[in-house]
Order: sequence, then C-alpha cells, then structure tokens
Amino acid sequence: MRRIDVNDDRRTAESVLGIEADIVKLAKSRRLSVVMGNLNRLMQHPTDQELGRRALRRLGFIDD
Repeated sequence: MRRIDVNDDRRTAESVLGIEADIVKLAKSRRLSVVMGNLNRLMQHPTDQELGRRALRRLGFIDD
C-alpha cells in the first residue's frame, strides 16, 4: 500500500486520491482515524470542501 501523507489536511486528501481505496489496511495500520480527522477538517473549509468530498468517496464513504 502506498503511504498516505497525514501531515496536513490537503495533502492527506491528495494522497488518498492517489491510491486505490483500501480501508481495511488503513484501519489495521491505525491510520484511518488520522486520515478521517484530516478529511473532516478539510471539509470545513469552503475552498477545499470538494477535495475532501472526493477523498471520502474514494475511501468508499457516501456523501449525505
């Protein structure tokens, strides 16, 4: 699995969009909660909201 950058919210989303969806490996490596926290923060910024949505969809989460 490619490494997901968790240093900031935007890079987290860009990393997620660059990989195949693999939530199980993220969960086993205990990185899923960090990734989700970063994506949730990113979604609170109007200018980056779409990037966050795309990353969440890539991970298999459905928009409301």
